[in-house]
Amino acid sequence: MNMEQERSAVLKLSVHDDAVLSEQGPHCPGSETLDIRHFGEEESIVRPAVTDMHFPEVIFPTSRVGRVAGVEKVRELVLEHHRLIWHSPLQPIFGHNEKHFWKAVGLTADFHAEVCGGAKLYTERKGHPHLRERHFPFTIREQDRELWLDLYVQALRNVAFPLEVAEEYWRWVESLSIRMINRRTTVAEPVRVPYSTIVAQLHP
Repeated sequence: MNMEQERSAVLKLSVHDDAVLSEQGPHCPGSETLDIRHFGEEESIVRPAVTDMHFPEVIFPTSRVGRVAGVEKVRELVLEHHRLIWHSPLQPIFGHNEKHFWKAVGLTADFHAEVCGGAKLYTERKGHPHLRERHFPFTIREQDRELWLDLYVQALRNVAFPLEVAEEYWRWVESLSIRMINRRTTVAEPVRVPYSTIVAQLHP
């Protein structure tokens, strides 16, 4: 296994469910109990058992994204995306403490930069990403994801992200975002947003 394959194998662990299904929910038919760990504490929650949502394969970007765009451009993109989020209807999801928000955004930028071939700053500071687990405290619906993606398109355009690698990056965040949904409002599958439907919006 070469270095690129090893890196990809490690990063793919971040999309596995971090919660452990311990039992069927004892108090609510059709539910399940999850044992989760966050912020160093353990707790159990009961949630509806979701069997109607298909999780597509998540293909992580290669280090080519970092080489072509530049790791700092990746970081700039993440910061711009979250600037738009802070001034959008999604802001309440993240609370009202702006200082804490931007501290978390810095870690997110470290993670995205690392995924795209940059230094392992996130791994050295935080270890395994546990993306789904870290999003459990927030209520994220299908429509929240769709707005999140709309803002990502704006951010890609605003920072003039190189089109040569924009598709590879978009394919990752679009598919990964489905796994962050934790409050279903419909039995329909989440709306997919292929790169072909957004590329025209990325031109200045």
